Order: sequence, then structure tokens, then C-alpha cells
Amino acid sequence: MSAMVLDAAPVRGRSTYVFAAVAFLAYLALGVPALSALGIPYSAPYGSFVFKFHPGSYLLAVALALSLLSEGNPLPVLLQRLRDLPLLAAYLCGIGVACVYSLSRYGTSGAAFYIDALVMPAVAVLVLCRLDRARQQKILKLILAMLLLNSLIALAEAVADRTLIPLVIADKLITFEGDFRATALLGHPLENGLITGAILLAMLDLPLSTAAKLAACLLFLLSLLAFGGRTSVLLSGVALLFHGGRRAIGGLRRGRYGYVPILAVAAAVIFVVPVAAALVWESGLGDRIFEGLYLDNSAEVRLRIYSVFDFVRTDDLVFGLSPQQIVALSARIGLDPTYEAIENFWLLMLLQLGLPIFVLFAAGLISGLLLLWRRSGPGGRLALLVFVATASTTNSLASKTTALTMLFSILFCTATAAQGAAVARDRR
Repeated sequence: MSAMVLDAAPVRGRSTYVFAAVAFLAYLALGVPALSALGIPYSAPYGSFVFKFHPGSYLLAVALALSLLSEGNPLPVLLQRLRDLPLLAAYLCGIGVACVYSLSRYGTSGAAFYIDALVMPAVAVLVLCRLDRARQQKILKLILAMLLLNSLIALAEAVADRTLIPLVIADKLITFEGDFRATALLGHPLENGLITGAILLAMLDLPLSTAAKLAACLLFLLSLLAFGGRTSVLLSGVALLFHGGRRAIGGLRRGRYGYVPILAVAAAVIFVVPVAAALVWESGLGDRIFEGLYLDNSAEVRLRIYSVFDFVRTDDLVFGLSPQQIVALSARIGLDPTYEAIENFWLLMLLQLGLPIFVLFAAGLISGLLLLWRRSGPGGRLALLVFVATASTTNSLASKTTALTMLFSILFCTATAAQGAAVARDRR
């Protein structure tokens, strides 16, 4: 009997990897448009509670169960992993308190986002931390390949001026009147911008050739223009310039660069960049960004949301408001409930949870982000900063999204790959 148990562990280990890989494939291939086209009421206001979770979440949960079972009694194994990752344990505690409070106050309606958006990032780390470096790298390559494909589809949509799959949210067809915005596989342009911006900067830490990094960065940047997210484009561009300038200055100080490379880079900046920018402008890619660098309706809404405090009572700030009350409050400040929302997930969670529980939620979330910060290199840390800044201008993490799960997974695997490359260099 004991021999059979010992032989079963490696099998479950392989199964964990397979289920995890398929889960990430599902997250990246089955966005809201695809799920709606398949008849799954994931974002619809009707349907069984079972369909309110992403298929990838079910697969990732199975991967975690198999991973725990492969090491013995699941509960002690889970507790040991959390002891090994105290910041992740703090993250789960903060999210768990917020979830339990919300369920006790408002019921299950609209609560599925706690699982998909906030619990699954921790599940992903608990699975990935027990996979060896080779399997983590395979999953990272899968994520990178899918996001490159997603970017290519976005550019094709921009050229064709039509989406691959109609974007349907809450049973309503979403159209972007005036300026076209690509949706590709991941669905909403803001979701695309969050995840694409994360992989764009995180891959700077990967042991890839300079040519490969430049090609991937160019593709991701162009796709960000197609998605039309001004915050993502601006912050990602600034982060890339900061990273490149920091490395260039460091190289000059250490004497790694001679006059020829410096002159070549200067020539590229002076001549190539303006020509490339002109070509992008002429193509019409990113019209919404270049023609909308002013306080348009989208930006004005992001400022107007803070007037909610004019209508919130003290006890509402302490105990929170139900989702229905928040919708009514949004209407009072002039937001169209069909197309507009409180575009700041921090504010939205504060209104829903009340200040005491929100503080615990925020502390937990920051603990999880700190875990990633400590593991990551310069590119990963820039990805983290840009992600949080961009997410803070939307209702992203207060709604159904896979963006945070992908961020945790990308940065965790990227850090492992970078550490492996560093060890390999030290051995040579």
C-alpha cells in the first residue's frame, strides 16, 4: 500500500502542472466575449451561481487540490505553505475578511468577483510555488505566447476596424462609439491594457536576447495603442524609458558602452523614433489616445466620482453600502449605470465594505503586492507599479477580472526564471 502511495505522488505532480497550464490557457483564451458567445452567463444578470466563476478558476482550484494531495493531508500541507509565505497568508486573511463581511451583509448576489478577482491570485501562487523551475518556465512561455497572440489579434482588429468577437457584458453589447478599441481574446480594453502592460514590463527581467525583447516590447506597445488605454500607454512608455535610461547610465558608469553604441542609440532616438511615431499616427492606430489628450468625458468621470462623499452618511462610511445602493449613488452624481461606473476600485471597495473592513482589505492586498515586490527584479517592480496605478483608475479589482491572477502568476514565474538565469551565470 505504501509503495502505491509513493508512486502516486509524482503522477499527481504532473497532473497539477497539466491542470495549471490548462487553467492559464482558459483564462487567456476565454475572455468575456468568448464566454458570452459560448452561451455561458458569466457576466449576465441571470444564470446559476455555478456559471459566475471563470472556467479557469475551476481548473486552477483542481490544480491546487492535486498539489496538496500529492504531499499528504491537504489541510496541514496548505497551512505549511502559508507559513512559508506569510505575506500571502496576510493577503488571504484581508481578502477573506472582506469576502465574509460582504456575504453576511449583502448575500451572494454580485459576490463572485471576490473569488475570480481576489482569491484566485493566491491560489495561483500556492500552485506555482510547488512546481519546479522548468514547469514554471513552461507556464510562463505559454502565458507569453498567448499574450503575443492576443496582441496580434488586437492589431488585426484595429486594421479591420472590427472586433473578433462582439463584447457583451451583463447581456448588453458594448460598442465604442467614435474611436474603435480592440478587444481581442481578453475582452474589455481595460482588462487587455492591465495584463498587456504587466507582461510588457515583466519580460524585461527574462533571460531573452535584446532583439527578442525589443520585438515583443514593440508588439505589446502597438497593441496597447489598439486597446486605447491612455493610462496604460502613458505609464508603460514612461516605465520603459526609465528602465532603459537607468540601464544606460549604469552601463556608462561601469564602462560597458563605447562611443559607437552610444552614438547608435542617440541616432535611433533622434531619427528612428520620430519616424516610427509618424507611421503609427498615419496608420490611425491609437486615435483615441492621441486625439483625446484632454479632459474628455472618460477622464471627467474619473474626477466626478469623488463627489460621492457629498451624499454618503457617516454610518454608510462605517458599515458600507450594498451594490444596489452604490448604483443609486452613482446615478445621483450623474453616472450612467449602463456605461459608466465608479472608476476607482479603492473607492468602490471603501463604499461597499465601510472604513474598518476596507482597512483590513487594503492591508491584505498590499501584503500580496509586497510579496511580489520582494521577489521581482527591476522590470517586475515597474510592472507592479504600473499595474496598481492603472487599476486604480478603473473599477477593475472590484469586479470580475483575471488581471490580478495573471499579474501574480507572471511576476512569480518571471522571478523564478530570472533567479535561475542568475544561478546559471554564477556557475559559469
